[in-house]
Amino acid sequence: MLGQGMKEDDTSDIRATIEQFYTPAPYSELVQDGEVLIAGVGGIGCLWALEAHSRCSNLAELLLIDADETSFEGANEANCLFLDSGGEGRGAAALPSMAIHRLRNGADSISELLERAEVLILMAGLGGGMGSGASGELAKMANQYGCMVLSVAGLPFAEQPLRYAIAEEALPSLEANSSVCIRVSMERLAWQSKRRKTDWITGSGWIEELVEGLVTTLARVGRINLDLMDMRAIINKEGNATLIVGTGSSESPNSVVEMARNSPLNDVSIDGAKGCMIQVEGGPDMTLSHLTELTDSFVSSMDPDCQVIMGARVSDEMVGKLRLVAIVSGI
Repeated sequence: MLGQGMKEDDTSDIRATIEQFYTPAPYSELVQDGEVLIAGVGGIGCLWALEAHSRCSNLAELLLIDADETSFEGANEANCLFLDSGGEGRGAAALPSMAIHRLRNGADSISELLERAEVLILMAGLGGGMGSGASGELAKMANQYGCMVLSVAGLPFAEQPLRYAIAEEALPSLEANSSVCIRVSMERLAWQSKRRKTDWITGSGWIEELVEGLVTTLARVGRINLDLMDMRAIINKEGNATLIVGTGSSESPNSVVEMARNSPLNDVSIDGAKGCMIQVEGGPDMTLSHLTELTDSFVSSMDPDCQVIMGARVSDEMVGKLRLVAIVSGI
């Protein structure tokens, strides 16, 4: 744990300072194909998965599932499951049951992927047939292989009552078969994307940042190690759980926390939370003062006895920036 024998005002280079706690082994010793599987279901889900996987393609496998072949365009590194039984490139329209049936028929073709995976990061836009039907079924299949499922579910705009009704009907199955299921409001995503000047359809940068942070955490390339057992310890707290991401300048760690709390991926309050796993990533200029200020601010509203597990990672690409990725449970 960070903090043992260290002062809050220690501003020495974090590369040297925390080397005593953890020295990472080479990728070849720690990362095995299939340990982390990123999956997209339906049009929006496939788009989000493609964007997320592009940031960590050497650390995770990619699975895309849809009845529209255009969802697979540019997916040169993906395992693609095409669920068009009629051969006409048609989707499942507003028929989730049709998508479930098609996925079950094609289950054998993805069984090896699910068997190898320890963690499935599943993304789907609910409200249509494919995402609403096949996402919950895929999560159920992954559970049967003992896989931990972390899902991101996009909910339709309020002015789409039929799609919203379909999404609400599909959500319980996905949540029941996921260790963590984040509800993403498309309206909130679109609104906040204006502030970032990004494309909300592709996840506005939030989703790929979240997935990249999770995957690098699980790949154990950090200076202070976090791994799957840490994640299970946090997720297994009684109550709801959510995933949070925030990125900002290293000159203002509190602004990173504010962004994380206002993330469109965070639709619940974390006040009084009983468990929290935090991964902080920064450049070579990141110091222990940065870590202390950021983490103290983030956990300040949680339960006084909250179990906090923290990891840190240095990346040359993050000079001048900090990124917080957290799993919060017991809420």
